[in-house]
Amino acid sequence: MKNINVLIAESSPLYKKMFTQAVLEINKDASVFFAEDTNKTIGLIVRKDLNILIVNAELLDTDLTRILNSVARTTKAFILITTRPSKIVVGEQNLIPSAEYMRKPIYESYAENFSQIKYRMADVIKKAIANTRFINEIKKQPVIRQKIAENFRPEIVLIASSTGGPKALEIILTKLSENFPVPILIVQHITPQFTETLAKRLNHISRLNVKVAEEGEIITSGTVYLAPGAIHMRINKNNKVRLDNSPAINGVRPAAEILFESVAEDFRGECVLVVILTGMGSDGTDGIVKLKESKKCFCITQSEETCIVYGMPRTVVEKDLSDKIVDIEKISSEIEGFEYVS
Repeated sequence: MKNINVLIAESSPLYKKMFTQAVLEINKDASVFFAEDTNKTIGLIVRKDLNILIVNAELLDTDLTRILNSVARTTKAFILITTRPSKIVVGEQNLIPSAEYMRKPIYESYAENFSQIKYRMADVIKKAIANTRFINEIKKQPVIRQKIAENFRPEIVLIASSTGGPKALEIILTKLSENFPVPILIVQHITPQFTETLAKRLNHISRLNVKVAEEGEIITSGTVYLAPGAIHMRINKNNKVRLDNSPAINGVRPAAEILFESVAEDFRGECVLVVILTGMGSDGTDGIVKLKESKKCFCITQSEETCIVYGMPRTVVEKDLSDKIVDIEKISSEIEGFEYVS
């Protein structure tokens, strides 16, 4: 992996530690610099050939804002502005329009907070190395769009979600009918200790059977399979679940990319319905490309207005892979609106 120079301008020792740990776990050869105030931040921006700037929003003032806008126009550096969870982000985006913004996670445990930060940094580093400065400048990759016939009849539903996903899944699954005619497979980025809890919660409030996927079981209609925490979930040629501990993809395991690619390669059916929900990063996007190349694939993305983090759906939309953008409250009716293979 290419060496990168990263500046972390952060006044909180705890968040500085987590961002540093995340960067070095993803790229052990990265050079990391630190600043605790505006003046030192400006000095390091001027002196260092930076690839990534991680800046606490509380350090922003007129001079720093002006310099960061200049950096955005003239260098390859990727700018990530971090804010307190309670701080309003939308208005600040006018200060540095080309930057990305991230609310710092405040889960109960260090592990959960670090997991979210590491996942975001994996996406940031990937973009920085590719010399894509900002997410709104990512070049759309042309794809050959299939014409989905009006009689498109899904034989499986795939759902990917991350930050904000558990609540979004609740909204969707509680509205689906108990005799839903095809299997539903879900990849939710979540720590292993919470996977079983989430499955039990969804099973309790849903009319469907919701469970954590198990090695070797055949996927069946009317059942929702949740990928186990920290394990990739695949489907083989016999429509059986296969679990593996292969490395994380873009910093996450389970990864939707793995599930989508396996369905594209091995699923016996031809029609696949994909739903991309709220979450950081771009997990699932490349897998959708493969699904659209090998299957009849219809993709629904959650609307920006109803996402906690508009990352995963945004990437799919920007690459022209989304067939329909839908508010979270209406996604279940969209799913049930298809005629399914009995």
